[in-house]
Amino acid sequence: MDAAYTYFLHVTRLKSIRKAAEALHVSASSVSRQIQKLEHAYGVSLLQRHSQGVKLTPEGRIVARFLEGQAREMKRMGLAIDALKGLQKGHVSICTVEGMIGGLLPRVLELFSRRYPGITYDIRVAGSDNVMRAVAEDRCDIGLSFHPKPHENIDVACVLKQPLFALMSPKHPLAGRSELQFEQIVGVPVGLPDASFGIRQLIDQAIIRDQLELTVRLETNSIEMLRQFAAHEMGVVFLPVVACEREIASGQLVAVLMADSVLSSATVHICRNADFELSHAASAFIEMLVEIGEESSRVA
Repeated sequence: MDAAYTYFLHVTRLKSIRKAAEALHVSASSVSRQIQKLEHAYGVSLLQRHSQGVKLTPEGRIVARFLEGQAREMKRMGLAIDALKGLQKGHVSICTVEGMIGGLLPRVLELFSRRYPGITYDIRVAGSDNVMRAVAEDRCDIGLSFHPKPHENIDVACVLKQPLFALMSPKHPLAGRSELQFEQIVGVPVGLPDASFGIRQLIDQAIIRDQLELTVRLETNSIEMLRQFAAHEMGVVFLPVVACEREIASGQLVAVLMADSVLSSATVHICRNADFELSHAASAFIEMLVEIGEESSRVA
């Protein structure tokens, strides 16, 4: 597909030239030039630009419908070829919350790569909301999202139970407890992920319910920063064990169960777009991800 059509398709899906540029890893001016090239070729305006993004003109909707149909046919052709090759070659794209990089996802990648060495991967990290958006917009084959909101055109292949624990240094005064209530965390410095994370949404739900106020020393969009915050004895963080497997195994961090119905209900969803067929490689990867994920949940 010509670059101009590819750029236009990204703009129509994301409803923003800036977001399309970010997804394509090019400048916004490059995207605008390609759109102008198409508009000049057809002699019509394809987009109406406004402060919130872009809106398709009637002519733009015709072009977008044609390109979406062509993209689906190209994908079907690739799937058919992929099936004939078996799993000798293929590609899997994944959008995941950062916490899954701490244990589950690398384990599956290692095993899958040994079994099928010809498969390549594209892995992007985002907050729960953005993972679901990437799946819904067909920008990845598989999404791993922490306690996400339901979405109408997303199929959930598996729901893994991943309760939140209080993670802290072994030297922390609370490290010897077998479990903790939220009231016992009041006054203790904590680190929290920002509001784009499903983890933060659960924590906020619990503290609003109990009308508590936490002493927030750190707010970040990085799970790695939360791990380091706790390991360096700066305070307590709340994460699923799967996000800190290495640190717990090495003794850097201690996981204490949070005796809270909201935090214990936390889950990770393995998702795919309901409207598009997966490649042979992506289907096989999901099967292995579900199998190993369910085994890990039972052990936890």
